[in-house]
Amino acid sequence: MPGALLQRRKRNLLRRIRAISIGLSNWYIEELEEFLPQVNITPALVQNEIHPYYQEPDVVPYIQKLGITVQGWYPFGGRGHTLELLGNETISAIAESHGVTSAQVILRWNLQRGVVVVPGSSNPDHIRENLELFDFELTDEEMAQIVALNRDEKHDWY
Repeated sequence: MPGALLQRRKRNLLRRIRAISIGLSNWYIEELEEFLPQVNITPALVQNEIHPYYQEPDVVPYIQKLGITVQGWYPFGGRGHTLELLGNETISAIAESHGVTSAQVILRWNLQRGVVVVPGSSNPDHIRENLELFDFELTDEEMAQIVALNRDEKHDWY
């Protein structure tokens, strides 16, 4: 569907349903700059792929400055990439120094950046682990080490 037609349909939908809150998925600076002046509602949330190998260093602060919550999906890199990311030497070393798992380090890194994460798991131990993020804090140096892992490597295309 051509972009202009899609945008027009989105505007028409918002007018018809009189939305009080909207969320967007896979939106970036250019799309937001075009879309936001056309609507009366500031989105509550933008959900984008975000993980240590795809950090969105320009997009995340841009969205946050607009007062919009950023949610990171695929916080562990997504299907086919999770083991590589969880086994990353830098992340593993940080995890070891705090006595936590690599998954907890990645989730904590996101939270300290102001990025909301909702990791999926059906494993009760992983679910419990994913909630245990507030007993430790990453140092500025550790945050910088994770920032240095960015490869601008998107793992899902839509």
